[in-house]
Amino acid sequence: MLSHEITKGMLPASVMFHGTDGCGKFLVSVELARVLNCKNTGSSECTCNSCGNISKLISRNLFLICKSNLRNTFILWERYGVRRENLFWFYRDLQRLLLTIHGEQRFQKYADDLEGFLRSPYEIADNFSNIILCVQCILDSLKGINISIERIRELRRFLWFKGNEEGFKVVIIDGAENMNEESSNSFLKISEDTPPDSLIILTTVNRALIKETIQSRFRAYRFIGLSDELRKQIIKERFGASGEEDADIKNVAVNEYVFRLLKNGRLHLLEFHDMIKEIIEKDQVISFLDALISSLKKSFSFSDEIKTEKLSLDTLYHIETQLKNIDSVKKAILFGNANLELVFTNFMLNNYRFSIK
Repeated sequence: MLSHEITKGMLPASVMFHGTDGCGKFLVSVELARVLNCKNTGSSECTCNSCGNISKLISRNLFLICKSNLRNTFILWERYGVRRENLFWFYRDLQRLLLTIHGEQRFQKYADDLEGFLRSPYEIADNFSNIILCVQCILDSLKGINISIERIRELRRFLWFKGNEEGFKVVIIDGAENMNEESSNSFLKISEDTPPDSLIILTTVNRALIKETIQSRFRAYRFIGLSDELRKQIIKERFGASGEEDADIKNVAVNEYVFRLLKNGRLHLLEFHDMIKEIIEKDQVISFLDALISSLKKSFSFSDEIKTEKLSLDTLYHIETQLKNIDSVKKAILFGNANLELVFTNFMLNNYRFSIK
C-alpha cells in the first residue's frame, strides 16, 4: 500500500503506524525514509550514501525521537549474543537506545559509555557483557520519561531549517503515546502546517493515548502481531539463531498463564491485573488466546473421558460461549481497528472471576 502511494504521489505528509511491540513499525518507518531519499531506484539493495546513512540512523534528512520499549529487543540480544554478521542490527538498536535517553542528564554517564562503544563498532563483541550491563541499567530507569517539549522544539527547527542537504525531510516519533500534555499541544501546531517535501511518522502501541486532534491529522496504518513462524524466521536472520528456544520459552510462559487462570481457582484482583498487564506488555495476547482455545477445546470434545465426567449442558454451553468470545476478540484484534489493550482487558474482566479479598 505504501509503495503504491509513493509511486502515485499519494503519500500524505503525516502517517501513523500503530500495533503491538515488535510488529515492524519502526523498521517500516526507517525504510520509508530511505526510499523517499534514495538517489537511485529505492531498491532494498541500494548502496548509495543516502540509503546507508538513513539505515544507520545518522542522516541529516532524518530526525528521530525514540521512546518505544526496547527491553524485549535487548533480552534477545543478551540471549543470542552479537557476531560480526549481525553487528549492524545491534549497532542500530544501541543508536535507538541513545536517542531514547537524549537530553536526560541523569543518563549522561551511560550515554558517554555507549557512544564510546559505538565509535569502535568492531570492538563491541569484546565488550558485549559491559554493554548489556549498561543497557540494563538504562532500561531499569526509563519508567516515566516522556517526550519533552524541548524535543518537539528541536523537531520544529529541523523541519523549517533550510540547510544544504538535498532530499526529503522525515521525522519519526517512535513511541508517540509518550508525549505529555505540553509536548502534545506544541506538536499539534506543527502537524497542522507540515512543510513541503517533509513527512512526519508516528509509531505507537496504544493509539488511544494520542490526542484525537493529532490523530485526525494522520493517516493510520494498523500493524498486526507476528506469527510464531515469522518470528522464528526473523530471529534466525537477525540473531543467527533458530528461534526454537525463544518460542519454547514463550509457549511455557503462555501455558503458565492459562494454568493459573483455569486451574488455580479464583485469582486475587491484583494478581489478575498483573497477569493481564504482563500478557499485553510481552506481546503474548494472541498466543494466550490460542492457548485458551486449545485448553477449552480439550474440555469440549466428546471423548470417553468427558463422558465419564458427565459434563452438564450448562457447562458445555459455557465452554462453547467462551470459544465464540475468544474467537471474536481475536478477530477484533487481528482484522479490526480495535484497541488491543482495551479489548483484551475487557474480555478478561468480563469472562473470568477474581476476588478482591
